[in-house]
Amino acid sequence: MSNSDHPSLAESPVVFLGLCERANYVREGNTNIFKWNILGLRTIVLSHIFPLKFDGWAIGFAFLGSTAGRETKFRLSDESGNEVGTINLFAKAVSPDSDDAVLRKDGALLLVPEHGWTTAFLPLTTGWVIPQPGVYYLEEITSGVPIRVGTLQFASIDAPPLTADRIVAIKSEPNASKAVRIELGCKHCPSKFRAYAALERSEKSENEGWSWYQDAPDRFDCECGKTTMDLQFIRRNLHGLLGHRRRDSEELSFMPLYEKTSLESTRTDFAQLISRNPREELLQQFLHENPILLHQFPAESIISKPPILTSYFADFGIVTPQKELILVELEKTTTRLMKKDGGIAAPLSHAFDQVRDWLHKVDEHRLAVLDSLKIERDAVSIVRGIVIAGRDTGYDARDLRKLKGVDWGRVTFLTYDDLLFALDALIRQIERI
Repeated sequence: MSNSDHPSLAESPVVFLGLCERANYVREGNTNIFKWNILGLRTIVLSHIFPLKFDGWAIGFAFLGSTAGRETKFRLSDESGNEVGTINLFAKAVSPDSDDAVLRKDGALLLVPEHGWTTAFLPLTTGWVIPQPGVYYLEEITSGVPIRVGTLQFASIDAPPLTADRIVAIKSEPNASKAVRIELGCKHCPSKFRAYAALERSEKSENEGWSWYQDAPDRFDCECGKTTMDLQFIRRNLHGLLGHRRRDSEELSFMPLYEKTSLESTRTDFAQLISRNPREELLQQFLHENPILLHQFPAESIISKPPILTSYFADFGIVTPQKELILVELEKTTTRLMKKDGGIAAPLSHAFDQVRDWLHKVDEHRLAVLDSLKIERDAVSIVRGIVIAGRDTGYDARDLRKLKGVDWGRVTFLTYDDLLFALDALIRQIERI
């Protein structure tokens, strides 16, 4: 269909505003004025995988008063004219001075003023499936002649490879999943495609008929010939869904990485470890095996023992979504933190000096350091350090608060008790869910 077949947007009494992650219609203070609070308004949707079940969004429109009293029909289709699905909305006119003049929504029914434009954001629960990336057109088809009211673009974004460093980062995320399963099928015959991705391959899952995602074929063709699906995005990116816990759906199911009991077990083991005044190597190994203790630093990847050229080794390097590289120095649990007068003790001061030396070296040879760590140059804009040392016990509480509250510039200071307290808070949070 050519552009000449479409009347201009001005000919339609409806305009598509976009999709948003969340929309709430709320009162402005103590007035009778209402407003929309929306989050993440967009017309471009990024996804690791396709086919994509297109639910969980709110869809936004602007309606002219002339739409009142009639049903408005919309259709979403791809560039070739293949229909994805339709929406039917009915608008009911109300007087501007009526209490109902404030926009309300009830399913597909809208109450709108008789004159002027009104915005509405409605939950999208259509069950639409976007088969592949591309540009899709939203058209009003009420009169039988399609009127294009907006466009949506769906794009594929590749997930980071499931490397050892990436797996450690996923394990530091409280809401991560350790496995995800996807099941696709034909509506007309019993043909199914079933695949899974996980932090580790599972013989049990494969014996139950779930294929490892990287072994997926190019296409799924059902037995009756009515359904064909491109599986390349699932084969390439299904593991990208492991990083954050999501709600199960008809197609996708998730197995959470952490439950309250597993976190409590980690907490007990860590508390026992730091009470024994272990060597730094044992502390580093425990944190490497239990990176959830570093969950307060959101991570894209966590590198164990990263070299800073040939001069130094940090204990961890954390690359965050905020494009930070955080270099972590672990000291002993017995490291003396303060002198009797409340000033910083020499062992802790030495640890800060060491981290500052790292940062100075990175500042002088930034690109060389990133290249040696195999970190993309545009993945890091800021480099900072963290010193984890000592315990809280044995110090005046006021002096300890003062020490922790000091602005150390690009270096942050934590004790091992701070890691323990953060884990306690996480356990309470998960308990409330």
